[in-house]
Amino acid sequence: MTRKWKPILSTLSAGIILLSQICEAHAAAKFTQDPKCGSTKGCYTDCAQSCTFEVAWEDKGTAVTFTIRYDLESKTDVWAAIGISQDMKMGSDNVVECHYESGTVRAMRSQNTGKMNIAAEQTGFQQTQGSVADGVLTCGFDIQKSAINLDADSYLFFANGPIFPKQINGKSMHSHIPKISPSMVDFQSAQVIGGTAIQLLIKVHGLLMISAWIAFASIGVVLARYYKPMWAERKLLGEKVWFQIHRTLMILTLLCVISAFVVIFVHAEGWSQFSDDEEYKKAHPYLGVIVTALTFINPLMALFRPHPDDQYRFVFNWAHWFVGTVARILAVITIFIGVTLSEAGAPEYVIYILAAYVAYQLFIELVMEFHECCVVRANTGKGTAYEMKNISDPGSETPAAVNRGRKFKNVMIGLHTVVIAGFTVAILVSVA
Repeated sequence: MTRKWKPILSTLSAGIILLSQICEAHAAAKFTQDPKCGSTKGCYTDCAQSCTFEVAWEDKGTAVTFTIRYDLESKTDVWAAIGISQDMKMGSDNVVECHYESGTVRAMRSQNTGKMNIAAEQTGFQQTQGSVADGVLTCGFDIQKSAINLDADSYLFFANGPIFPKQINGKSMHSHIPKISPSMVDFQSAQVIGGTAIQLLIKVHGLLMISAWIAFASIGVVLARYYKPMWAERKLLGEKVWFQIHRTLMILTLLCVISAFVVIFVHAEGWSQFSDDEEYKKAHPYLGVIVTALTFINPLMALFRPHPDDQYRFVFNWAHWFVGTVARILAVITIFIGVTLSEAGAPEYVIYILAAYVAYQLFIELVMEFHECCVVRANTGKGTAYEMKNISDPGSETPAAVNRGRKFKNVMIGLHTVVIAGFTVAILVSVA
């Protein structure tokens, strides 16, 4: 058992380190919201107890005064920008960007054309302030309504990224997918808007992956590992009960993962990249591809598995277990990273629900492993292989001694199903 659990424990240790980094990132101090927000100014911000960005506006009649504040997180040579758009997609949008480079803050207009950003005429625009204090960039400017139609309600974008002098216009792509106001903004009002518009396909992607790994895989794997001797006298649609349920759950896992993979590629229109983000977040798309590949490989191996009596059957058993275990661990780590991405819009407490799920899943598998070793195998010898078809094969009958653990196992699988359903619902509701 020690050899089998060693890769799991090492990967779990990496996951704990990752979780501590995530929690530390969330605990970092930011700045507080402008007290004029909601009274004389309208604001779009992520402020709760603290802020990482704030866009404030104040109607001046023929012009609107904007102020951008952005937590630099000790970075230099960066840009922060707002986009004014009639929809939630990048393209044909007016942009004002503030560059912090070589200790100087300067503001300028630009234009989005499709996925490209190009310079624009600076008419009807004037910078009013630019400074950096206590790690917070402040950039103010006036936009004349004759230059940009600010009387019309619009969606407000906020984006930021690094400055590289060798890049076109000196800018690299935005670090995060831009934050988008969840509703159109009235620039003549003093409304306060929080949150970000979460694109439907991003939500679908997350819900599918959570359903796959938190719900279906968590139950399917436990059934396959610890319930093969159970209900040996019963069949379900011509197969052993444990195998039919396991196969159904893992097929659902595969379908959810493939669907989620396609959905996010359609949304991103290609590969998702994070050009200047916390290092652990950059791993999300790469881990997602690895998890998808492993999820596809495992059932493919099962299609070509040897007969249970074949001398090389143990190779399939170990490969099937190893690929599935690595996929599960990487999938949960990827979900941890996914809920911290700004574009996911998930509340911070979801991390702790996920941590509780991991602790529970580890606990239940350790309990079942202990039961398997100390109760079942002590009476029956080594556990049976992955018998798939014939329940009357030699050695496939459940020995009478296994009855000692039947009630315990029945209670545990019922409890496990209820608890996993509870975790799944809690996480799905939180991120939906």
